[in-house]
Amino acid sequence: MLGIVGGMGPLASAEFIKTIYQHNLGEREQEAPKVILYSDPTFPDRSEVLLKGEYSLLLEHLTNALYQLCELQVSKIVICCITSHYLLPQLPSHLKERLISLIDIILNEVLERKQNYLLLCTNGTRKLKIFQNNSLWELAEKRIVLLDDKDQDTIHKTIYQIKNHNYSFQSDITFLERLMKKYKTDCLIAGCTEIHLLNKYFISEENSSNHIFLDPLTIVAQKLRSAVLNTHDNKQYSQISYGLLSRWTE
Repeated sequence: MLGIVGGMGPLASAEFIKTIYQHNLGEREQEAPKVILYSDPTFPDRSEVLLKGEYSLLLEHLTNALYQLCELQVSKIVICCITSHYLLPQLPSHLKERLISLIDIILNEVLERKQNYLLLCTNGTRKLKIFQNNSLWELAEKRIVLLDDKDQDTIHKTIYQIKNHNYSFQSDITFLERLMKKYKTDCLIAGCTEIHLLNKYFISEENSSNHIFLDPLTIVAQKLRSAVLNTHDNKQYSQISYGLLSRWTE
């Protein structure tokens, strides 16, 4: 089973569940993957507490969620909040080994695709240098463009509008298109899981030609599909289903 720590925010993690099944339903629904979502919107605001250095409560909250998922015997866990990845080094090793790092997924994809990307993330992720502190950053940074301070603040506010279900997809997309033109990039990194909702709008039927986001949640769902197909062929679900994802936790 795949475990998901969600609620940060609730809409993004709920949409992630939908994305998983959109990519993994075959002829029989009984062959789809098992997923457990632990959705807890009472997590403290990640950017707020981490930038203040007051993260003990957040770490306790996160650790408790991970233990509860482990008790339900999940194989791997996705923490559906990129800013909270700042705390991963402080987790016990037996919890870290179950995690699929969204930062690793993003930077690995940047290295493989060899395109130039504009990073969209919260102020917490940006100021805490969560991407820059990853071991893959040195290899990937030449492909990643950062926003100036004014645009970064605007993106941060946009993310919170999405979080509060107070947004206009079309106006947000118009703004993103201006950013891509300004920074001379063709692709965007969904460096916050709230942006998964924008990505889903982009790849809806009326916008099917626009695939501009490098979205780690969509990538997990797609890779999971390949793992499930292999599983059905080999009849060894518990051993194979997350083999394709395990490299992201190394």
